[in-house]
Amino acid sequence: MSSTGRIPFIAIGFAKPLNLDASTVFEFEIIDESSEISVASAAARGFIGEMLFGPIGLAAAGTARRDERYIVGIVLRDGQRSVLDVDGDLFRMIAASVER
Repeated sequence: MSSTGRIPFIAIGFAKPLNLDASTVFEFEIIDESSEISVASAAARGFIGEMLFGPIGLAAAGTARRDERYIVGIVLRDGQRSVLDVDGDLFRMIAASVER
C-alpha cells in the first residue's frame, strides 16, 4: 500500500499497481479507527519544555504527535475484497480518491 502523489495504490506484483480510485473501488468502509497520543513523545516534549521554559513549557506536551490508524474494508469493482491497515494520511488520500 502506497501512493504516487495523490493516487493511492496497492502493489499487486512487480511494477503492477492497482490504483484505488472511483474507477476500481466499488465500496469503501471504515472497520476500525484509533487515534493514540504517543506517550513517549508527550513525556519527552513536556520534560524538555519544562527544562527550557519552566511550567509554561509543559504545554509542549499538548503538541505530541497522534498516531492515527484505520482498518478499512474495500470491495473492488471486479468483486475482490481487501482489508487495509493504513495511517491517517493514506486513509484521507484513499477517501478523497474513491469519492470522486
